Amino acid sequence: MARKLSLLILLIAIFVFYACERENGSFTFIVTADMRYTAKEEYRDSRYFLGACEAIKKYGKGAFMISPGDIDPPSAVYEVVAQVLGEDYPWYPVAGNHELDAEPSMRFLRDFNKNGNSLPNIVRIGPPGCIETTYSFDWTDHHFVVLNQYYDGISDIGTDGDHVPQLLEWLEKDLSETTKKYIFVFGHEPMIAIPDIDNGRLRHADDSLNKYPQSSLKFHQLLKKYQVTAYICGHTHNTSIAKINDVWQIDAGHARGIEAYFPDLMFGEIMQKIEQGKTTGVTRQEAIAEYYKGNDYEVKKILDYSGLTGDISYKKIDDKTGLDLLYQFVKDYAADQNIRDKYKSNFWINANLARSTFLKVITGENNVKVEIYRDDARGGEYQLRYSFTLN
Repeated sequence: MARKLSLLILLIAIFVFYACERENGSFTFIVTADMRYTAKEEYRDSRYFLGACEAIKKYGKGAFMISPGDIDPPSAVYEVVAQVLGEDYPWYPVAGNHELDAEPSMRFLRDFNKNGNSLPNIVRIGPPGCIETTYSFDWTDHHFVVLNQYYDGISDIGTDGDHVPQLLEWLEKDLSETTKKYIFVFGHEPMIAIPDIDNGRLRHADDSLNKYPQSSLKFHQLLKKYQVTAYICGHTHNTSIAKINDVWQIDAGHARGIEAYFPDLMFGEIMQKIEQGKTTGVTRQEAIAEYYKGNDYEVKKILDYSGLTGDISYKKIDDKTGLDLLYQFVKDYAADQNIRDKYKSNFWINANLARSTFLKVITGENNVKVEIYRDDARGGEYQLRYSFTLN
């Protein structure tokens, strides 16, 4: 009797599980990308990746989440996903270029899908040298392919973003053998970068997959040949949907919440460092220089967007100029409210930030709908901004 009761409970649980996946005859999954460090413990509030996950829970979390790259550290991303969406909620990670720069991140990804078949519903492990970070899995009448575009045929961190012959051969074999109705392929980099759907910003125009035109063309031809429903990527931090020679490309943008560094935050951190220095004999100038040394890239960006660098991009500012401008910024910010307001206004105008984004992909009997949920780029509430039907 007890055994029959246990079996009945199991069957009910399975029924409820699939009923949650398929609501009103549709199937839904979530896409988030490029959240990076905003999943770390010091960013665990609603302004950052945590807020995106809270919105996903609010609007419906679907069957699982898949994240096409730049998820370092992935351990932190997984912690937030499990905390908000449940420890049993499936998360499928994709390797991005920033994971390549951090051995702990790659080690986590390899262990997370140990032996290539530890994630749910795996149907094909990756090629030799990349068995954990390239894989495919099935879910109902859907086939999903995850590609590590940094595989060079030997190592899973061997290229700067390419589809080497060994990876394309693996992909063709996988696509040729699936009989599923819907096929989604995931990789970190777009075939070609498309401007953001809201602000028109364009990034990585020359260093996405189009950097290697021959292999990119072969990749596109495979997607077209096997009638892939959509190719879904990240990398640019811009969200876009475009049909490229009969193949849909969906760029998921970023799900990191607000810009992690902005004028008020930088000034506050510098003042804190100055106060700490007073107890150890560190001068004001030395404290500012120490801060600059540890945050030079972001500091230059804020100085540029605040209007202190003239026509020179932050990417071209040398360290001496950057530090001198930071001294000026701190002096002005502390002394003059009007200048402070001007710097802040310039920053939010010039940063031209893409809104934080997550996607809901919904398949019905005869169509695929992509819902784009975005905040206002300044920590506001996520809302459904766009809805596209792929045809």
